Amino acid sequence: MLILSLPDWETLGSDHKGMGVLVQERKKLGIPLHNSTNEMHEMLFESLDWRVTLEPCTFQPYVEAIDSLWKDSGIQEAHRRRSNFKLYESVKYFFNNIHRIGQLNYLPYNQDILYACKVRENLGDHYFELRDSPFTVIKGSVMRYILPKLGKYLDIDTPIFYIIGSSDYDKIFCGDNCLIQSMNTFECLCNSKGLLNCPIILLFNKMDLLAEKIQTSDIRKHFPEFQGDPHRQEDVQEFLVQSFQKRKGNNSRNIFYHMTTAVDTENVRKVFESIKVDIITCILKDSQLL
Repeated sequence: MLILSLPDWETLGSDHKGMGVLVQERKKLGIPLHNSTNEMHEMLFESLDWRVTLEPCTFQPYVEAIDSLWKDSGIQEAHRRRSNFKLYESVKYFFNNIHRIGQLNYLPYNQDILYACKVRENLGDHYFELRDSPFTVIKGSVMRYILPKLGKYLDIDTPIFYIIGSSDYDKIFCGDNCLIQSMNTFECLCNSKGLLNCPIILLFNKMDLLAEKIQTSDIRKHFPEFQGDPHRQEDVQEFLVQSFQKRKGNNSRNIFYHMTTAVDTENVRKVFESIKVDIITCILKDSQLL
């Protein structure tokens, strides 16, 4: 099976780098701090060389500063406007757990690992097996690099998992809306002649972030054709599915849709069980047994 993962649109950084981004952007946006004593804490991050990775012992002075700044309404407002700049989504989780993570004897929980992210700067692939099924993950940030790579991995019936950040509807990358970029790539994938027989499993990921974002963000600002309730998750989900369906064109290829939250292991387990049924159904249809 092939997993096609588009860019996450986030920059990787440790906790001090993430807070450094928020400090910098708060000032650019002209958002005042609620607690003036946090100005001293901000100076810690302004004088820091972001290229340096801090060891646990040298990270200690930043723990209280991060905790205090994160509780400040000014930093919270900057975080709420994060679609205007690059910031990896998991900073909220790590900032909320900063005292535990900042301990000298810190050992990561399983949930910490799930929230960790890493930017992949090359177009390399990663192979792994899950329950005796082979998977290959391909990361591609430019469409012309993606399709040529697919041929060597695919048999005539190889399922393709296409992963979308469902909460990316308000994010801009290189001047373009991230969700529209995903739609454009999906359209190219659907209409690639060499891949017409490959079933596509479309995974709308980051449902947890979508549920949080729609409470304060109006999707109509970025997609004026949206007709539903912008603060109702089911309406936004339906719009996302319909938007990608339209990009499929007139071909009769098999496409399946699922809503996922990658950091929720139980959700992922249920989705993969459902995907098994999708794939079996597809095989039976192609074999004219269904």
